[in-house]
Amino acid sequence: MPGEEQQNAVWLKLPTFWTTQPQVWFKQAEAQFHIRQITADDTRYYYVVSALDQNTAGRIIDYLREPPVGNKYKGIKTLLNTTFGLTRQERAAKPLHMDGLGDRKPSELMNEMLALMEGHKSCLLFEQIFLEQMPEDIRLLLAQDTFTDP
Repeated sequence: MPGEEQQNAVWLKLPTFWTTQPQVWFKQAEAQFHIRQITADDTRYYYVVSALDQNTAGRIIDYLREPPVGNKYKGIKTLLNTTFGLTRQERAAKPLHMDGLGDRKPSELMNEMLALMEGHKSCLLFEQIFLEQMPEDIRLLLAQDTFTDP
């Protein structure tokens, strides 16, 4: 009918929220919102709520009981990232206390360390911390490389 708003139902099932990597989870959720052209704040908020497990929802129950009138999605995103994400100090300390390469490839370790930097540029100290995680034979090979693009 003329003058009535048409609403299109969009089906989306987000994976259960990842408490160990909330920022990565939100990147995936936002990719799904973009693909399905979901822009409404309430819709995004309720999709996020539907992806919370019992323990996670219990940790933020006060917010769920009384979400703000506007910016619900931004609010829950900030709350979940603050509650479950690493602090700046934790992100800085983690590379210093890694247990070496383990069964990962050097590129996998580099990606993990870069993710902790959240967009900050690599520096000489970062490169040295990375090299310190390598077994000695690999460290000797990599020490000759210039890390212009980690």
